[in-house]
Amino acid sequence: MLTIVAIGRNEEENIPRLIASIDALKAHCGFPVETIYVDSSSEDRSAELAKNYFDRVSEILPNHNLCASGGRYVGTLEASYPWIFYIDSDMEICGDFFPLIASLPEAPDEWMGMVGVYVHQFDDGTSAYQSFDGGVIRSEWAAAYGGAVVLRREAVLRAGNWSPGVFGKEEMELYARLGSGERVVRYFNVPMINHYSEAYTRMELLQRLLYPSAGLGKVFYGYGQSVRSLLIAGKLGALIRLDSEPYLFWAFLLTGFVVAGLLPVEWALLLLSLELVILSLWMRPGSVVRYLTLPLSLFSGWGRYLPYFRPAIKRWSSGEDNAA
Repeated sequence: MLTIVAIGRNEEENIPRLIASIDALKAHCGFPVETIYVDSSSEDRSAELAKNYFDRVSEILPNHNLCASGGRYVGTLEASYPWIFYIDSDMEICGDFFPLIASLPEAPDEWMGMVGVYVHQFDDGTSAYQSFDGGVIRSEWAAAYGGAVVLRREAVLRAGNWSPGVFGKEEMELYARLGSGERVVRYFNVPMINHYSEAYTRMELLQRLLYPSAGLGKVFYGYGQSVRSLLIAGKLGALIRLDSEPYLFWAFLLTGFVVAGLLPVEWALLLLSLELVILSLWMRPGSVVRYLTLPLSLFSGWGRYLPYFRPAIKRWSSGEDNAA
């Protein structure tokens, strides 16, 4: 009934914690649960350790284009059951979400998936909650989802599977194709996963938005890759409908620039400043900063999209080399 696809790279220390939560989920469910681990060329013992816990283990062979979407792409092809729980190795499943997973056999046909609240547990002892109800435009249907989500395998394959050529923002890129711009993943205001990660200062987060070498690496290019991927697939309009905030932001801002060009300098500056204040109150300051830097990610990532890239894998469970 359910396949758990876990992905990771150099996650030897985190795998036991994830497995403990998977075992607890299995005990709660009244249907078969298979587990697949997809390793992205780890340099530690992650893949070997995973063999002791997971039903099947696949290792993506080294290449310059290793990314999360590549691991999920492979895991989707390997999965046997109609529902797939995608999760990263630095996460664990929250017990509060177990009953929702157990209810999957009764899920309505219109549900393409389900997602809950992410609880980020930072290494400095702080935590933060991330919801997907839509922010400005709230709904019981998820406006987005991250690395942990439950999706129908058939729906993912029908949409074309995850795109291994998109290094970042790959979840939204798939979501746009999955529902053709409609929200089709059900959101529950219930803790779904604990995500253990490093804490960053505001300055470090800002640096990550401005240039890739600050820490995000190839993920920095994800927005431009996603836009180009969806444009090729004829689904760019779906992304705009699904994730309308950044486009509303730029439409509002550019309108202000046009009007400001007709005004004296002091009035133009006042108008643009007022615009930013209004946008910050409407969309939150963090979103404003993120949307202001989107053109940089768009133009830098556009030429880095690799539409035909597919990862090569080695299936550890069978000891055979294969190409995915």
